[in-house]
Amino acid sequence: MMKRFFAVIFSAALALPVFAQQQTVVQTVPQTDSTVVVKLPLADSSLVGKTIFQVLGQPGEGSVKLNQPQGMGQAYEKYIKANGERKRQGYRIRLFFDNRQTARKESEELEKAFQRQFPLIPTYRSYTNPFFKVVVGDYRTKSEAVKELNKILPFYPKAIVVKESIYFPAI
Repeated sequence: MMKRFFAVIFSAALALPVFAQQQTVVQTVPQTDSTVVVKLPLADSSLVGKTIFQVLGQPGEGSVKLNQPQGMGQAYEKYIKANGERKRQGYRIRLFFDNRQTARKESEELEKAFQRQFPLIPTYRSYTNPFFKVVVGDYRTKSEAVKELNKILPFYPKAIVVKESIYFPAI
Protein backbone atom coordinates (compact mmCIF):
# COMPACT_ATOMS: atom_id res chain seq x y z
CA MET A 1 0.00 0.00 0.00
CA MET A 2 2.80 2.40 0.96
CA LYS A 3 4.76 1.61 -2.22
CA ARG A 4 1.71 2.37 -4.35
CA PHE A 5 1.18 5.69 -2.54
CA PHE A 6 4.80 6.81 -3.14
CA ALA A 7 4.63 5.64 -6.78
CA VAL A 8 1.54 7.82 -7.40
CA ILE A 9 3.16 10.85 -5.70
CA PHE A 10 6.40 10.33 -7.63
CA SER A 11 4.53 10.03 -10.96
CA ALA A 12 2.59 13.22 -10.23
CA ALA A 13 5.81 15.09 -9.40
CA LEU A 14 7.37 13.99 -12.70
CA ALA A 15 4.30 15.12 -14.67
CA LEU A 16 4.32 18.70 -13.32
CA PRO A 17 7.15 19.99 -15.55
CA VAL A 18 5.27 18.71 -18.62
CA PHE A 19 2.32 20.98 -17.84
CA ALA A 20 4.63 23.91 -17.14
CA GLN A 21 6.18 23.61 -20.60
CA GLN A 22 2.81 23.96 -22.30
CA GLN A 23 2.16 27.45 -20.95
CA THR A 24 3.49 30.14 -23.27
CA VAL A 25 3.31 33.89 -23.10
CA VAL A 26 3.55 35.97 -26.25
CA GLN A 27 5.26 39.31 -25.88
CA THR A 28 5.86 41.87 -28.55
CA VAL A 29 9.08 43.81 -28.40
CA PRO A 30 9.34 47.02 -30.39
CA GLN A 31 12.25 46.95 -32.79
CA THR A 32 14.49 49.93 -33.37
CA ASP A 33 16.94 50.49 -36.15
CA SER A 34 19.65 52.13 -34.05
CA THR A 35 21.33 51.75 -30.70
CA VAL A 36 22.26 54.61 -28.44
CA VAL A 37 25.16 53.94 -26.09
CA VAL A 38 25.72 56.35 -23.25
CA LYS A 39 29.04 55.98 -21.46
CA LEU A 40 28.58 56.59 -17.75
CA PRO A 41 31.35 58.07 -15.64
CA LEU A 42 33.29 55.61 -13.49
CA ALA A 43 32.94 57.81 -10.42
CA ASP A 44 30.91 60.84 -9.43
CA SER A 45 33.14 63.86 -10.06
CA SER A 46 31.81 65.60 -6.95
CA LEU A 47 33.45 62.89 -4.82
CA VAL A 48 36.95 63.20 -6.26
CA GLY A 49 39.50 63.92 -3.54
CA LYS A 50 37.06 63.29 -0.68
CA THR A 51 36.99 60.46 1.81
CA ILE A 52 33.89 58.69 3.06
CA PHE A 53 34.35 60.43 6.39
CA GLN A 54 34.25 63.87 4.75
CA VAL A 55 31.15 63.02 2.70
CA LEU A 56 29.22 61.60 5.66
CA GLY A 57 30.22 64.55 7.83
CA GLN A 58 28.62 67.11 5.49
CA PRO A 59 25.18 68.37 6.50
CA GLY A 60 22.37 67.66 4.08
CA GLU A 61 18.86 66.32 3.82
CA GLY A 62 18.12 63.38 6.08
CA SER A 63 20.18 62.25 8.99
CA VAL A 64 23.02 59.81 9.46
CA LYS A 65 24.42 58.96 12.85
CA LEU A 66 28.02 57.82 12.79
CA ASN A 67 29.26 55.78 15.72
CA GLN A 68 33.01 55.45 15.32
CA PRO A 69 36.13 56.07 17.35
CA GLN A 70 37.67 59.54 17.04
CA GLY A 71 40.85 58.26 15.41
CA MET A 72 39.09 56.25 12.66
CA GLY A 73 39.39 59.00 10.03
CA GLN A 74 43.03 59.60 10.91
CA ALA A 75 43.80 55.88 10.73
CA TYR A 76 42.15 55.74 7.30
CA GLU A 77 44.24 58.67 6.03
CA LYS A 78 47.39 57.05 7.39
CA TYR A 79 46.52 53.77 5.63
CA ILE A 80 45.95 55.54 2.30
CA LYS A 81 49.29 57.36 2.54
CA ALA A 82 51.17 54.17 3.48
CA ASN A 83 49.62 52.10 0.67
CA GLY A 84 49.53 54.69 -2.09
CA GLU A 85 52.63 53.21 -3.71
CA ARG A 86 51.41 49.62 -3.65
CA LYS A 87 51.59 47.72 -6.89
CA ARG A 88 49.40 45.10 -8.48
CA GLN A 89 49.48 43.01 -11.64
CA GLY A 90 48.35 44.86 -14.73
CA TYR A 91 49.50 45.89 -18.17
CA ARG A 92 51.83 48.47 -19.68
CA ILE A 93 52.89 49.31 -23.20
CA ARG A 94 56.55 48.58 -23.96
CA LEU A 95 58.12 51.06 -26.36
CA PHE A 96 61.79 50.12 -26.04
CA PHE A 97 63.80 47.06 -24.99
CA ASP A 98 67.45 46.92 -26.00
CA ASN A 99 70.98 46.16 -24.79
CA ARG A 100 73.20 47.86 -27.39
CA GLN A 101 75.88 50.29 -26.26
CA THR A 102 73.68 53.22 -27.29
CA ALA A 103 70.58 51.82 -25.56
CA ARG A 104 70.80 54.14 -22.54
CA LYS A 105 70.85 57.30 -24.63
CA GLU A 106 68.17 55.97 -26.98
CA SER A 107 65.88 55.10 -24.06
CA GLU A 108 66.31 58.59 -22.56
CA GLU A 109 65.52 60.26 -25.88
CA LEU A 110 62.53 58.03 -26.50
CA GLU A 111 61.15 58.69 -23.01
CA LYS A 112 61.43 62.48 -23.46
CA ALA A 113 59.87 62.36 -26.93
CA PHE A 114 56.97 60.24 -25.68
CA GLN A 115 56.34 62.57 -22.72
CA ARG A 116 56.16 65.54 -25.11
CA GLN A 117 53.77 63.69 -27.40
CA PHE A 118 51.57 62.04 -24.72
CA PRO A 119 51.94 64.11 -21.52
CA LEU A 120 49.01 62.42 -19.72
CA ILE A 121 50.43 58.89 -19.95
CA PRO A 122 53.04 58.04 -17.27
CA THR A 123 56.38 56.73 -18.53
CA TYR A 124 58.81 54.39 -16.79
CA ARG A 125 62.43 53.87 -17.87
CA SER A 126 64.37 51.09 -16.19
CA TYR A 127 67.53 49.04 -16.46
CA THR A 128 67.57 45.32 -15.76
CA ASN A 129 71.01 43.97 -16.54
CA PRO A 130 71.74 44.01 -19.49
CA PHE A 131 68.58 45.63 -20.92
CA PHE A 132 67.25 49.19 -20.92
CA LYS A 133 63.51 49.41 -21.33
CA VAL A 134 60.83 52.07 -21.59
CA VAL A 135 57.23 51.22 -20.73
CA VAL A 136 54.23 53.52 -20.47
CA GLY A 137 50.86 53.56 -18.74
CA ASP A 138 49.20 51.74 -15.87
CA TYR A 139 46.29 49.64 -17.15
CA ARG A 140 44.16 47.28 -15.07
CA THR A 141 43.04 45.17 -18.02
CA LYS A 142 44.59 44.12 -21.29
CA SER A 143 41.70 45.65 -23.22
CA GLU A 144 42.46 49.09 -21.72
CA ALA A 145 46.10 48.71 -22.74
CA VAL A 146 45.23 47.59 -26.27
CA LYS A 147 42.87 50.54 -26.68
CA GLU A 148 45.69 52.93 -25.77
CA LEU A 149 48.18 50.93 -27.87
CA ASN A 150 46.07 51.63 -30.96
CA LYS A 151 46.56 55.37 -30.37
CA ILE A 152 50.32 54.96 -29.89
CA LEU A 153 51.10 52.50 -32.73
CA PRO A 154 51.12 55.10 -35.55
CA PHE A 155 53.98 56.89 -33.78
CA TYR A 156 55.74 53.85 -32.24
CA PRO A 157 55.16 50.83 -34.51
CA LYS A 158 57.27 48.46 -32.37
CA ALA A 159 55.13 49.05 -29.25
CA ILE A 160 53.58 45.99 -27.59
CA VAL A 161 51.41 45.28 -24.53
CA VAL A 162 53.22 43.52 -21.66
CA LYS A 163 52.07 42.20 -18.29
CA GLU A 164 53.86 43.96 -15.41
CA SER A 165 53.44 45.23 -11.89
CA ILE A 166 51.67 48.59 -12.07
CA TYR A 167 50.80 51.37 -9.68
CA PHE A 168 47.12 51.70 -8.80
CA PRO A 169 45.74 53.89 -11.61
CA ALA A 170 43.21 56.57 -10.74
CA ILE A 171 39.60 55.54 -11.32
